[in-house]
Amino acid sequence: MTRVAIIGAAGRMGRELCRAALETDGIELVGGTDASGSPALGADLGELCGAGRIDVAVTEDPPEEVEVLIEFTTPEATVKHLSYGKPHVIGTTGLSEEQRAKVEEAARSIPIVLAPNMSVGVNLLSEVVRDLSRKLAGYDIEVVEAHHRHKKDAPSGTALLLARAAAEGREQELEEVAVYGREGAAPRREGEIGVHALRGGAVVGEHRLIFYSEGEEVEVVHRALSRRTFADGAMRAARFAAIAEPGLYSMHDVLG
Repeated sequence: MTRVAIIGAAGRMGRELCRAALETDGIELVGGTDASGSPALGADLGELCGAGRIDVAVTEDPPEEVEVLIEFTTPEATVKHLSYGKPHVIGTTGLSEEQRAKVEEAARSIPIVLAPNMSVGVNLLSEVVRDLSRKLAGYDIEVVEAHHRHKKDAPSGTALLLARAAAEGREQELEEVAVYGREGAAPRREGEIGVHALRGGAVVGEHRLIFYSEGEEVEVVHRALSRRTFADGAMRAARFAAIAEPGLYSMHDVLG
């Protein structure tokens, strides 16, 4: 059994992670945390996520016996939690270069799985996108993503993952060819990759990557129908992190 604790257990994704931990073979939910002053502190984790009482309470810090921490929180909180010194599964998006550097530094002493999207489908799709981009050289590329109105970062980490895969397929650096939204009268530059974000309603997550030529259009789409798909991926990552050597890993490492 891999003993896990969920950081930010009272949030929407935190509750989904708790449910997944309770329902996944080989995973034992031994703790869950929330911020100081949260009304969820002291609540039973099982009741909090709708699974029934399990006699494990929400606390400010994870228990000592935890083997792997899992969190989908904020960049600032994630960097702070690296100080726990435990193997870590991080689904947090919107990390700055400085914050990512701190994650990389921590990974020298502990195993960390860092992935903007932990669904199996998206991570396999990124491989398809890399290959399509290489084979459809000369086609225009646009990435369009949609999420619920509460999502804070834009574009999403998954959109950047797919856009970067497309750039790598053409041996480009995304930072050199990306255009985030458009306005004004400037024409489309040769080789650029457009990235566009939509926010509204309760959309869990949708990502479309379109290749355009003058004669055809090729589109690949991924739609997340439930947050559970991310939570299930996080459980796979937790089992991986529990036995991994120190280092920074992606879902490609987890999936083999």
